[in-house]
Amino acid sequence: MRPLYRAQIVGRETRSLRATYYTAVRAGVARLSPIVMIAAHLVAGFASPAGAATVVRAGFASISNDPAAGTWTVSSSGATLLLDINAASDFAVLRLMSPSGKSWTVGVQTDTVVRIGSQSVPFGSRAAGFAFQGVETSVRDLTVRLDATYDLPSARLRITRHYAATSGSPAFETWTTFAPIGATATLANLNAFSLSVEPGTIHWLNGLQQAGGTQSAGGAFTPQERTLAVGDRLSFGSDGRASDKTVPWFAIDGESDEFFAALLWSGAWSFTAARSAAALDLTLELGPMSTATASPVDGPHAVFGVVRGGLPAVSAALRTFVIDGLRGRRPFDALVTFNTWYAYGTHIDEASMLAEIEGAAALGAELFMLDAGWYAGAARSDAADFLVGLGTWQVDASRFPNGLRVLSDRAHELGLKFGIWIEPERVALSTVNQRGLAQEAWLAKAGDKYGDAQAAQLCLGGPGARQWVVDQIVRLVDSVQPDYLKWDNNFWINCDRTGHGHGRTDGNFAHVNGLYQVLADVRARYPDLLIENVSGGGNRLDLGMLRYTDVAWMDDRTSPSVRVRHNIEGLITVFPPAYLLSFVVEDVSESLHNAEDMALYFRSRMTAALGLCFRTAGFDEVDVAQMTREIGIYKDFRFALRSAAATLLTPQAAAGQGPAWDVVQTIPSGNRDTVVAAFQSDGAALPITIKPVGLRAFTRYEVHSVDVGSLGSATGQELMSEGFSIVPSPFSAAHIVILRPARRPE
Repeated sequence: MRPLYRAQIVGRETRSLRATYYTAVRAGVARLSPIVMIAAHLVAGFASPAGAATVVRAGFASISNDPAAGTWTVSSSGATLLLDINAASDFAVLRLMSPSGKSWTVGVQTDTVVRIGSQSVPFGSRAAGFAFQGVETSVRDLTVRLDATYDLPSARLRITRHYAATSGSPAFETWTTFAPIGATATLANLNAFSLSVEPGTIHWLNGLQQAGGTQSAGGAFTPQERTLAVGDRLSFGSDGRASDKTVPWFAIDGESDEFFAALLWSGAWSFTAARSAAALDLTLELGPMSTATASPVDGPHAVFGVVRGGLPAVSAALRTFVIDGLRGRRPFDALVTFNTWYAYGTHIDEASMLAEIEGAAALGAELFMLDAGWYAGAARSDAADFLVGLGTWQVDASRFPNGLRVLSDRAHELGLKFGIWIEPERVALSTVNQRGLAQEAWLAKAGDKYGDAQAAQLCLGGPGARQWVVDQIVRLVDSVQPDYLKWDNNFWINCDRTGHGHGRTDGNFAHVNGLYQVLADVRARYPDLLIENVSGGGNRLDLGMLRYTDVAWMDDRTSPSVRVRHNIEGLITVFPPAYLLSFVVEDVSESLHNAEDMALYFRSRMTAALGLCFRTAGFDEVDVAQMTREIGIYKDFRFALRSAAATLLTPQAAAGQGPAWDVVQTIPSGNRDTVVAAFQSDGAALPITIKPVGLRAFTRYEVHSVDVGSLGSATGQELMSEGFSIVPSPFSAAHIVILRPARRPE
């Protein structure tokens, strides 16, 4: 067993003693010539074909056109997509070039199919009846966009294929818009893309519940990989919410590159990879469904791209795509968030919450989040039962006689933001058809059943349900003045009920699109409002929700700390770490009073957004001093987290048969601090040498431990090749080291 300790505020003697448990940064790598240095910083790229002229540009993203060849080139940060778009030939992807100059696509191909009823045709095929209409380009902020439009007269459809690229990310967002021409069209299995690429090992990530529901594949959010033999197939996806079984993302290894793709969709989806002798044939789509539309409809958005390097480079590319592309350069705040749920459940009232706001502020929290149970009927004997009263949207006057605004005002007086829990997509059946509340006709059904005896899902495919939800949110926000909404979703069925604007098989599609519309309406009305994405834990973790939400709850199982690290270390491949929220809780195995390793409990959450969920009263001065110190450490390096990607430098943490050490590193954007967090699970473990990735080779970094101070300095190249070492410590199993770049590269 690892040695345990009761931490104290670090003084001069303790600081000196701790320093003996770190080894100095190793040096000795010769400096390269300035000429090599300059070459290393050049951005590799694929030159546009001869005769092509740039049409639009945004930073390192551009679109060019060669009228003579009939081709269009979309480029971003070294990756290039060459498209054949003209009236004289079929639409085709000619090649997808990586920043290293490798073509990843195999052969000339269309990249999507159109399914009309039972018929499946390649997009832009003249033999199938497609007639070219034109190309439009545009630029917004750091993103360029190309729209290629074709008519399909036999189906009375105008179909536009879109491509967008954001400067700084070698990735391409794509989707298809279907506009009926004078008649309703029936579309099936809406396809995001179908591509044939170079074969390689496929990587993917388990969802919250994991296909099969067993631990054989490592549990929730565990990376998986498989190399297909010729003739093999691999399929995964979801029939409900996006990440209930598998996170909608995958990557493929190349010799020096990594292909990656993700679906920006929060509902049901399907992925298939089939290995032929020459290629991996990839299909990413919504799966079995059909939808009839009398007005324009978008198919699911996807993003695909190629980076030089492995999975850490994929994480960095997605980070830039998310922040600069999806979010319009809106970073993640990564606030120290105090939440009431695990400490109180629904047993909350005005006096206890006012006292807890004071306690949270004293610890250094920045956001006070009032969880479920604030509405009439919720405070029953079972503190975990929040269904009674759900959907009334009425504050319980017996417990909150002055309303919730008094809590919001007090939080603001103390410098905290204030948040409130809502579950807009579900209502208690006892509230239905009451005046001003949800109507039974809006409720989702599957097989003529609600799927639950106490509550029902609202189907957001219908305009009545959508407008009612928006009206309730507006009334709540205007009266309480919160800064933050925790948007929960604890139940799901695929609605097959008539009268909601969808058919028997496209209720999932209609609800997700309705959800996006509601979120967009709320975001437009309250642009500064922060929204948390929680879906019974992480059942709806996907890039589509990153357009509208600012932080996501990963898992209701938020202890012990090794489980939290496991979740973070899996999800950071896809999501920026500051988007992932987890909580320090009072746990029977990891008590916060007289804590065996307070630093471990807090730091296990610090590589993502730090949450607190415990009653602040009852701790002694030593407990509080340890907590406030750890929160202060997080705030000191939190700025580096807000716009960072992250990667795992070791095997993933696991409660059983896990690695002796697990190490996470942030990948900053620009010349910013890099955070390295190392966690020791085995008390008999040998020292670990950590070799960071993605540093600037010729920048000198000050290496700083949050516990012992400076460990020296070295260039990025020295750190990446030689590393620095940490030995087992009797003080804590958690170590955080900051690599701080000099203001100017040497």
